[in-house]
Amino acid sequence: MEIFTRCEKFFVFFAIICALALVFFLPPFTGADEPAHFARIYSLSQGKIMSQVVNNQAGNYVPAAIMDFERFWHPMIVDNKIKTNFEQIKKSVGFIADTNRQEFTNQCYQTLYSPIAYLPQTIGLSVANFFTDSVYFLLLSAKLFLLAFYIAAGYWAIKITPVYKWIFLLVLLMPTSLSLGASVSADGVVIPLSALFFAYVFKYSFDDKLRIDKKAVFIFSLFTIALSLVKQSFLIALFLLFIPKNKFGSGWKTYLLKLSAIFLPGLSLALLWNMCCKGWFVPLNGSNPVVQLRFILEHPVTYLFTILKTIKLCFVMWLYMAIGVLGCNNVFLFPPVYVLYAVAFAVNIVFKTEQEKVYITSLQKSVFAFLILVNFIFIVTELYLSWTSPYFTKFVSFVQGRYLIPVLIPVLTLLGFIFVSPKGRNSCVDIFTACVLTVAYLNTFLAIFVEYYF
Repeated sequence: MEIFTRCEKFFVFFAIICALALVFFLPPFTGADEPAHFARIYSLSQGKIMSQVVNNQAGNYVPAAIMDFERFWHPMIVDNKIKTNFEQIKKSVGFIADTNRQEFTNQCYQTLYSPIAYLPQTIGLSVANFFTDSVYFLLLSAKLFLLAFYIAAGYWAIKITPVYKWIFLLVLLMPTSLSLGASVSADGVVIPLSALFFAYVFKYSFDDKLRIDKKAVFIFSLFTIALSLVKQSFLIALFLLFIPKNKFGSGWKTYLLKLSAIFLPGLSLALLWNMCCKGWFVPLNGSNPVVQLRFILEHPVTYLFTILKTIKLCFVMWLYMAIGVLGCNNVFLFPPVYVLYAVAFAVNIVFKTEQEKVYITSLQKSVFAFLILVNFIFIVTELYLSWTSPYFTKFVSFVQGRYLIPVLIPVLTLLGFIFVSPKGRNSCVDIFTACVLTVAYLNTFLAIFVEYYF
């Protein structure tokens, strides 16, 4: 069948089936931070872009039915002995978002994300609001619109990248990734957006006919703006430096001018949004960003060892969580499935088509590796500053695998640039990859059924 010979078509086929099943099969509000994300989306749909702080909590007033809806489903999250069924889901449809009865909701870190991080979800909720006030259907519409964006962006990323299409596919179809795309989380935006950005970076890097002209500057500046405003992911845009300098034109002046035109709009808007957010940030777990940043600057070696200890302690957990830990971090796959998925990554890294056997210089490899390291340290440090108690140097807490998914594509492609098999790729690799995905999702739906229904 042609659908299995074209990677992007296989992605759409597989993603639609599995993601729609996740939308309807995962009980409402069981995703990571889903209640806070949904409250933020509802606030945005009502034009409440700016948040407020009440009793040292950042958030907004929303219909009390949303909070009642959360309380209705919350017991099942904290107690795995409590299960759901169709009748309970049907009953939850009756929660009506009456704007006359309001309740303040703590939106915590979600309030720091710009409206761009919730654009598809907000459009979906706003459209549904013309037809219904049911919290369940509003949530469902927000999920479906985010899913449409996730699949469309993923399809285009896989289609245009000249290298490692199956790596893109495997990352985008990891059960964790796809479940985020089938939720209302901001992660469901940043993951496909990052994949699409890397696809364009590779396209302009390896296509001899393409140059960074005015059109390309405009495209990459839009990416920089979007990445800067979605979960503070500006540093991902620095992977643009992987594109060879000669693609920008002759001379350092042209190179620097085009880079400035690409980076400055995103950086400026990110700084402007952070100024707007000033006063909304509420430190958690006794953290003090100013004190902790000063500690890092005064004790860089100690902090470096803290990061290394965190990697040693959490690497396997991060791998598990990135590949497939669903719900509120309580739905796990069988351990062999994680190993099988890692093997699928390895096979697709080593065996590549003739078109994918591209040459990159040692400098490009070094720049790529350095940017991966910078992004990783930034993600970890951001959590250290905002979640970890001051002077705690055993490890950095609360680093979850899903936070690292946006930089997983460059990590895997870098390994692909380094390790090259003398043999080419054949259909057996594609079939093996499809089988691994099938096994992973059969296990995923079994795990969801056992956790929430059985």
